[in-house]
Amino acid sequence: MFRKGRSAVLFSTVAAAAMVALTVAPSQAQDSKPGTLSIAFESGVQHLDPALAYDVVGIPLVRAMFDTLVRYDENLHIVPSLATEMPTISADGLTYTFKLRPGVQFVQNGTALRELVADDVVYSLNRLLRPDLKPTPSPVGGAFFSVIAGSDAVLKGTAQEASGLKAIDDHTVEITLSRPDRTFLNLLAMTFGSVVPKDKAPIDGTFDTAPIGSGAYYLDSYKPDEKIVLKKNAGYWLEGYPKADAIEGRLLVTAENQVQQIESGQLDMTGQVAIPAADYTSLSQDPAYADQIVKTAAVSTQYLSMDTSGPDSPFKDVRVRQAVNHVIDKANILRLANGLGEQVDCIFPPLMPGFDDTCHPYPTDLAAAQKLMADAGMSAGFDTKLYTDTTSISQNQAQSIATDLATINIRAEVVPQDFNVLVGTITTPHAAPMVWVGWFQDYPDPSDFVDPILSCATAVAGAFNNAWFCDPAIDARAAAARKIPTIDAAIPEYQAIQKAIMDEAPWVPVASPLFVGLHSKRVTGFDHFDPVYTFDLASYGVGS
Repeated sequence: MFRKGRSAVLFSTVAAAAMVALTVAPSQAQDSKPGTLSIAFESGVQHLDPALAYDVVGIPLVRAMFDTLVRYDENLHIVPSLATEMPTISADGLTYTFKLRPGVQFVQNGTALRELVADDVVYSLNRLLRPDLKPTPSPVGGAFFSVIAGSDAVLKGTAQEASGLKAIDDHTVEITLSRPDRTFLNLLAMTFGSVVPKDKAPIDGTFDTAPIGSGAYYLDSYKPDEKIVLKKNAGYWLEGYPKADAIEGRLLVTAENQVQQIESGQLDMTGQVAIPAADYTSLSQDPAYADQIVKTAAVSTQYLSMDTSGPDSPFKDVRVRQAVNHVIDKANILRLANGLGEQVDCIFPPLMPGFDDTCHPYPTDLAAAQKLMADAGMSAGFDTKLYTDTTSISQNQAQSIATDLATINIRAEVVPQDFNVLVGTITTPHAAPMVWVGWFQDYPDPSDFVDPILSCATAVAGAFNNAWFCDPAIDARAAAARKIPTIDAAIPEYQAIQKAIMDEAPWVPVASPLFVGLHSKRVTGFDHFDPVYTFDLASYGVGS
C-alpha cells in the first residue's frame, strides 16, 4: 500500500488536483465533542469507494464503513467476517464456497436499507474489475483480483460478470479461480474486497462521495478537503463495535498543527504515521506525554525509486541505478527521522515473511559508483528531479539524498508536493524521474512487495509502480511463486526474486520505519498501529 514518505507509503490510488495546505491554529480548531473521536489528516480524501480507495486516509475510512468476507484478527490470522465460517475450498484449490452471515444490513443515514446477500458480493467483485468504473478504475484492485476465473473478460470490457463469481443462493457465494493462489483470502480481507449494495452502488462515480455499506459506521457528512463525519451504526452485527459514537476526520491539517491541537485539547488523534522531528524530540522527553505516544514497527520499506523505462530517462541504464545504490547515506536518512526505524538494503522489510538479513548487494562505495557512471558514459552526470511530499522529515531526507547524488554528479532538484498532488504525479507515466516514498504491506505475504509495485501489470498509468519497472522473466517467477501453497515453502523463491530485482536496481531500499502517533488522554484502544490497515477506527473509543 502506498504511503506518505516517512513518514512513508503507500503509498492504497490516482491523480488529484493541487491543494492549498490548511494551516489552522490551535485556537481556531474545534474542540473534541463528547462521544466523538476526532482524527486529523494532512491530506484530503482521495476516494471513499472501496473499489478505488488505496491510500492512508481512504483505507481506514472505507474499513470503518464496509465489511469484507474475511478479516484479520489481532494476531494477523484471517477469520470470518461477513462469512459465518472459513470457506470450503475444493481439492484443486480453485473453488471457495462461503456461507454468509444472515441479517447483516446495509445502512444509509442511520437507517437500515435491506439485508446483505450473495448477489451483493458477486456484484461488488465484478464492479471492482470493470474498466468503465468512474471516475477512473483502479488498476491495482483489478490486478489483485485478476486471479478470478473470467476476470480477464471483465477487465477487457467484453463482459460485465466473471464466470468465476456465482451466487448459489441468498447466503452462499462460490468463487472460482483460474489458478491456485495462496494469497486469495488475503485479497478478500483487503478493503478492495468490501461488499457494496448492488442496487445502490452505480459505476458512474456518485458512489465515491456518497458510499453506503454495512460497516461499523455510516457516512453522515462530507465536505471535501475540510471534514468528514461518520456516525455509529447502532445495529452493527459485531457485538461491542464500534467503540465511539462518531468519527470526525479533519482534512488538510498539517502534522505540526495536529500536534498543537492535541496539546491544546482540541484533537484526539494524529492521522499521520510520523510526528514532526522537533515535536517528537520534545514530547518524548516530557513525562506528561509518556502514555500518549504510540510507536509501532511498520511492515514497510522507504525507498528511492528511479524511472527505469522512460524514453529519456538516464536511469534506463542499470549501471546508473546501481551507482545510485552505492552512494545513498542511509544512516543519515534515519538520523533525520530521530532514528525511528531500521536500515534495510533490499525490498522486504524485517517483519515481512521472506526478509533476508544477508541481502546487502550495494555497500557504500563511492569509487565503485564512479566507475559505474563512467562505464555508462555518465561521468559528467546530469540534471534530474526528486519528488517527495511536503512533510519536513521527507523534505530533509530528500535533501540528504540530493547531497549524496551530487557525489556522482547527479544534480537533483527536490520537488515537494502535497500528498494528493504527489500521488497524481508519480502515477503518471514517466512524470517523476526519482521519488522518495514508501510501501506498506497490504497483507503479510512477500508477493505484496512484488506484484503491486514491481510488475509489468502495474507499470501503467494510475498504478504504483513508480519505477516503471517491467521484467517479464521476474513476472513469470512471481506468478509461479503465488501458486506455492504455503508462505514458508515460497520464501526461498521470493528471496531469489528479490535478488533478481535488486540486480536490476529499480529502487534504493533505505529504511523500515517506526510509525509514531500521538493521541489525547481520553482516547482508548489506540495502543498500536494496525499492521495492515494502519488505523482501525472502529476499535478506538473516547472517554470524558
